[in-house]
Amino acid sequence: MIDNNRLSSLDARGYAVLEALASAGLTRAASHARPNAFICVDGKTYWAKGQAQQGLVAELVAGRLASKLNAGPLARVIRLTEGVASGDPHLEGVVVGIEDLPNTINSKDLQPFLAGGQFDPGIVNPSSRARVIAFQTWLGVVDAQVLVSMTDGSIWTIDHGDAFAATATQTDPSIVIAPIPGVPDTVGKEVTYVEEAVRRIELISDNDLLIAVAGIPAGDPWRSPVDRRVEIAQWLAHRRGRIREVMGRWLQT
Repeated sequence: MIDNNRLSSLDARGYAVLEALASAGLTRAASHARPNAFICVDGKTYWAKGQAQQGLVAELVAGRLASKLNAGPLARVIRLTEGVASGDPHLEGVVVGIEDLPNTINSKDLQPFLAGGQFDPGIVNPSSRARVIAFQTWLGVVDAQVLVSMTDGSIWTIDHGDAFAATATQTDPSIVIAPIPGVPDTVGKEVTYVEEAVRRIELISDNDLLIAVAGIPAGDPWRSPVDRRVEIAQWLAHRRGRIREVMGRWLQT
């Protein structure tokens, strides 16, 4: 069962905060949230965001679930001091960080690599593509984007700041396919891959959803009151029960 009392109990455990140590010196991503990359105390690099269309809660919850499903990079709560965030005052404080995946390119930036012969669309991994399609369909991603591995063709979901815009009314999913230059939308559209992707989502329990929406900072940039987070979890639970039928209809088209 997903309710306020169970979420409040999980919230009482608090949340872990990673300290950012230094700029990673990576080229900044062109995005609404103007993210920047920082090396954190765990030795990993994270793309920090201090704002998101639907609040930082959207990026954190989506990133937690994407990582659990092996569909996208993990999102963590990170802290940037004034000195580390120098030049990025909008990133100072407790913000969200999305783990960097080396040797990947955002699908929106892939065309020049395709045109220059630096990317072979034939290497795209169909299993990972199916996982991402199922995940983005489950979340109802609006501005669907993916990261494409330039080395092994793996596909990863990314940029979920506009997720959970309308969770007050439970709605059924509709297919979301992020376009990848040179790659047909049918890559990944095979029963074996889709079945595996759907099964992963169906195995996400109500408790998993509560954990995903628990332990989140408060404040305006986060937009994370308990009632909203419960609503997000309940909305995802409803759509979890509908994902098999929706993906099955897609297979038949």
